[in-house]
Parts: sequence; structure tokens; C-alpha cells
Amino acid sequence: MKINRRHFLALGMGATAGTLLSPLPWKLTDDASIWTQNWAWTPVPETGEYLYTGGACTLCPGGCNLAVRKVGERVVKIEGQADSPVNTGDLCGVGLSAAQLLYGPSRIEGPMAREGKRGEGKWKRLTWEEAEAQLAKKLNSLSDGKGVAALSAFRSGSVSALIQRLLDTLGSDRFLTLPSLHDSLEQAMALTMGRAPGEGVGFDTENTDLILSLGSSVAEGWGSPVRMVKAAGAKKMIQVEPYLSTTASMADMWVPAKPGTEGVFALSVAAAMVQEKLYDHIFVSTATEGFPAFSAWLLENYTPKKAEAVTGVPPAMVKKVAVAFAGARRPVALCGRGKGETPVSLAEALAVFALNALKGSVQRDGGLVKVGALPYAVAVAESEAMGEKLATLTEKGKTELLLDWGTNPFYTLATSKKAAEALASIGTIVSFSPYMDETAAMADLILPDHTHLEKMQDVPVRAGLERSTVTLTQAAIAPVMDTKHTGEVLISVGAQLDGGRDAFSWDDYESYLEESCGEMWESLSENGLWQGDIAWKKGLERILGTSQRFTFVIPEGPVALPAEGSASSHPLTLVPSWSLRISSGAVADAPFTMKTIEDRVLTEGVSHVELHPSTARKAGLAQGDTATLATPFGSAKVRVTLFEGVMPGVVALAAGLGHTAFDGFIGGKGTSYTALSGTMVDSATGFNCTWGARASLAKG
Repeated sequence: MKINRRHFLALGMGATAGTLLSPLPWKLTDDASIWTQNWAWTPVPETGEYLYTGGACTLCPGGCNLAVRKVGERVVKIEGQADSPVNTGDLCGVGLSAAQLLYGPSRIEGPMAREGKRGEGKWKRLTWEEAEAQLAKKLNSLSDGKGVAALSAFRSGSVSALIQRLLDTLGSDRFLTLPSLHDSLEQAMALTMGRAPGEGVGFDTENTDLILSLGSSVAEGWGSPVRMVKAAGAKKMIQVEPYLSTTASMADMWVPAKPGTEGVFALSVAAAMVQEKLYDHIFVSTATEGFPAFSAWLLENYTPKKAEAVTGVPPAMVKKVAVAFAGARRPVALCGRGKGETPVSLAEALAVFALNALKGSVQRDGGLVKVGALPYAVAVAESEAMGEKLATLTEKGKTELLLDWGTNPFYTLATSKKAAEALASIGTIVSFSPYMDETAAMADLILPDHTHLEKMQDVPVRAGLERSTVTLTQAAIAPVMDTKHTGEVLISVGAQLDGGRDAFSWDDYESYLEESCGEMWESLSENGLWQGDIAWKKGLERILGTSQRFTFVIPEGPVALPAEGSASSHPLTLVPSWSLRISSGAVADAPFTMKTIEDRVLTEGVSHVELHPSTARKAGLAQGDTATLATPFGSAKVRVTLFEGVMPGVVALAAGLGHTAFDGFIGGKGTSYTALSGTMVDSATGFNCTWGARASLAKG
């Protein structure tokens, strides 16, 4: 077989995903042996007999089960747990390197209060008794508890329930999480299939035979990373996005579409299926409602020919995708750009639901499925108007006190200089981070939590699995620093609030954890894992709602949200690129993982942007040039990498870099995509559904 450029890219990039699921990348191993000679803080474990303990990872939403190897009381290696149905013995590079975060210099040694100006880095060490009393006193002093907000790493779970209980005691309803793709999907499910509190959306990728991915970075960490990387390598796949990513290079078909138009493309495929009568007539006629009006709307607005003006995809390609999707036995369409860490518009989510329903890929093997609610005895109420409440954090004067547990908003929400300034105007910021991340660096009080290797805690997995799942972190070792479980802190502080003693009556967190987990506890404590029934296996009667039918819904809002900015001043479109090597959430990569990032992405601390040679020529740029990347929200110095796998007019920048905190091995590396991307608010949900930004690129 002749190996052309396209095959070469597919082989090289596809191998990257496979390597990152092996016990340890070779490059990482080589660098580790070199760097251990240079870093005085790098732990050198004693030799001797080793043993394994269980656990779970919290560095992304995947909740992978761990096998933690120890020599004495030192963690020396982290692997995936072989019998885990979540990650089947494998682990991504970020999870593998967590031991270095455990012992690294970015760890916070104990509770601290700010001295001097915010962000100046001057701290006073406190005892835990002093720190908890200080927080309780501050909370009791607030005249109106509505000025208190909390950001939680999880929407459900034992610690989230304690946070909400604390807010309830104060009279605040501002329990917040960072919205993700699944918030959009659950709203779409409520409209099309009915939704009871706590129910989620899953994709049965284990049993599908074709994945139609609408901008999702399946091989770069979408959903539960290990599970999806394996699906990308084993299933037929069609990838729709403007950039030849690892996922696109592994796909059977790559469809370059203009940035942000994946939802419109989904509707054009649906229209082609209706036009050519390729849809599942039996399912549509017996298990759905609203099809006549929906199909008429489709054919009026989203035929392949009409959609081409928006997506840039020729009608012949749309029809080819429609034939492939309709001809597969058990296909599934999924969406969520990148790793699914940010929402999509409700209209886009509804488009993907409709596409699955046209094929009958709803509530069946290999399709889009409803996932049962987690049976927590102590539950977290679902927050209403989450988008609107979250927006108040980036409005000056709206928040008196912010509690941050695991979200790092000064990195994840700092979508512009204006947003960062608004966060900095919050009266009091309390961080529970075990690392000196961006939010801890700007905090007034730090109450550092244990890492996931030092504590026992439930981990609700909300990452597109086909059944409800909770894993359990376990204390592989005693805490390395003077840290304390956030659950213990909340119980102590809550009991010190006015009227809070009865609401926080537990003696310790572990007794509360057992009570909170209810019927799940026996399985969690014995196996480190709990999974619910596969309810959708019982048939279409599991589709809830008064009609017990899938409802085709015509979206009210725009399917593709426009980017802010003028095309004359910012003629390009900036999009993020994603990597299994780069953590794009609240916690940054460990130093060793940073060393595995390719030179075409990051060189000497400077981010590269990838652009098509024709785009570079128009801007007067060449390979390796230094340039200024600017959007309406900020600018940064970058280097130019030419890549034919980027659509003309598009600039790709790696997401997850540009941290300003942590330590010298992590911070100051590259440019933050988040800080340049701004916001695109979906009017239907209030969520920030940013997929890119108008941009310009100039030499120098």
C-alpha cells in the first residue's frame, strides 16, 4: 500500500493515543531518568517489597479506578485497575503522572490566610482550628447569606451535598458547578424524552458499530478518556471538525466543517435522511411524535444545499455521511466540542438527539441512552438557572464570599481580562485546593484538601457512560502535607454557624460518607465501584414522559452561535486543539507530563498556533515565525506551525496551557486559550457555549 501524507498523519497521530494508554510513554520514562538527577525535590523511593492499593482518579470527569503501587509508605507508580469496567486497566498520561503532583512543589503545606495585597503571595500559616474558626466567623458576619456562592467540582456526591447544606444554612441558593456538555444534553433529554431529577445521558459506545462525532475529541479525552480512546480505535468513525486532530486522523472519514457549525451539519444529515427516506420508518411512526412538523422545518431550512453556505460542506459529502449513518446497524451520533468540558447550545444538543432518533438509536444497544439517577441518601438538589447564577461570578459586586472546591475559576472562568477583574473583586475568596493554582494564589483563605491519593471519597462519574457509576478514592498513604479532607472541614465549620449544629451533627466525614452513599456503600467499600442497572435494556417503555415517546423538538434559538468581533479587524477564527497529554481542566499537568508535549505545540514555554499554508501566506507568515495572536479579549505572542490539516482561515491553539500559578515547572508555559476565547451565551440556557473567537495574526 502506498503511504501518502494523509496515511502518514493517521499512523503517527493514531499511535499517539495508543501510547498514552500504555503503562508509561517512553519519552516520559527517558525524561524522568534525566530529570531526577536535577530536581532536589523529586522523591527517590527506598528499594524493597511493593504492594498495591485501590483508588480512583479525580483529575478529569472520567473517574478511572486506580491501582497505586507503594514501596513502604511512598507511592512509586500509578496504574489503571485491571478489572475496572470504567477504564479496564489503562490510564491516560495525566492520571499516570499524579504521583508527581502528590510530591511536587505546587502542593500547599497547610492552612493559610492572606497577608498583604491579593495575589502578592504573602501568607500567614494557621492551625486548622484557627482556619476553620476564621471561616465560620466570616460566614456568620455576613448580613445576607445570598451573597455567598460556592463552586463545586461535582454536581452530586457527598462533599457537594455538604457544600449545599452549608449554603442552605446561610440562606443562599448559589450552589454552582462549571456547566459541561452534559448540562446541555440533560436539558435536551428533558424536552425530547422526559427527565426525572438526577437522570443523565449516556452513549453506549461499547456496542455501537459507527460513531458520528460532531466536533468531539474522542481520542483526546472526551467523556471517560480511556473508554473513548478505545472506542476510537475499535469502531468505525466519522469526525466532523475544522482541524485534523488525532480523532480525525483515526477516523474512517474526516469532514472539515467551518468552526462552530457542527450542529447545522447534524441537521443537514438529518434532512438528507428525510429527503432520501433513509430514516427508521418503524421507530419514527411507533415511538416518536412531532415528526411531520420537524421534517417540514428541516427540509425548509437545512437541506444539504442550504446548509453548505453555513458549514462549507458540499451536499455530496453530507449525503455520503447520511448513507453511512443510516446504513450502520447500531450507529450513534454524539457532540460536545473538545473534551466536552463546556456546554453546547440547546439547539445543537436537540439536533443530535433528533439525528439519533431518526435512525432509531435511542434507548437501545449502541445508541443514545438514558442513565438512571444516583441513589444518594443525602442528595444535591439540581440548581435552577445555573447559567444565570454562574454569570454573576464575573459581574463586579455580585458576590461577597466564594468557596471554591476543585474548579479553579481564575483559570477556567477567566475568559477575558474583564472576567478576571470581576473575579478579583469578590469580597472573600476561600480555596480548598491542595495545589497553589490560580484561584488559591488569589484567595484570602486557603484550607487545602487532600489529593485523591490521600483520602477516601465518592466520585460520581458524569462522563457519558451507559449506566450510572460511582467510584471511590482511597487513602494510599497518609497525607504528605498538613492538609485536611474538605468534608471534615465543612462539618466542623457548619457546626460553628448560627443554627448549624443540628445540620452538621456527624462526628466525622467517614461516618457521614457511609450515610450519604446509602445503598451504594456496600459495593463502594468492597469493590471501590458502584454501578446502577442498565435500565434502558428494558425497552422503549423506559422512555419517560406522558406519551412514552420521543418528541422531535424544533429549536427556538440559533444552532450555531456567532463569534464576537469584526471580520475586518479579526479575519481569522481561533479554535482550540486538544490533547491527552494536556489537562485542560482545573488542575494542570504534572511537570513530567509537560515534557511529553510535542515541540509543534510548545517550545521553550511559547505556544504554537497551527494554520494552513494559504492562511500563513496571506498574513505574511512562515514556518517558525513569531507572531502576535489577538482576539477581542486579549493577545499573546506565539510561534507559527504550518499544517495542511487546518481549514483555511482557521487558527488552532492548544487548550490547557498558559497557567500563571502552580510552580516553575508548570506555570508560565504557553498561552491560555480560555483567556482569549471570551464568551458565547446561549439564550436558551444561559450557558457559555464558546467554541472559538474571531482572531488576527500578525508577524512580530
